[in-house]
Amino acid sequence: METLTLTDQQALRIAELPEDYRVVGVDCSAPFVRKPTGQILRIQQNGKLTAATSEAKHRLAANRAGEAQPLPEAPAIATAYTSVLE
Repeated sequence: METLTLTDQQALRIAELPEDYRVVGVDCSAPFVRKPTGQILRIQQNGKLTAATSEAKHRLAANRAGEAQPLPEAPAIATAYTSVLE
């Protein structure tokens, strides 16, 4: 199992998200957040938010359900992200 290291831009983006946005998973090198509306967004390495692809959503759902992942080399989160240190 690999550990995902966030870029500075990704960490800053997560820190500035509104309280009702939730980090729900990771796919390859990108964390995913869920908006209050239910939409899943990907945080790119440069910190920009983009809509997650259908394929990425399926991998995220399979991972959360404990099913085998189509991309076994995808990193997993080692610890939950809880704060930003400067």
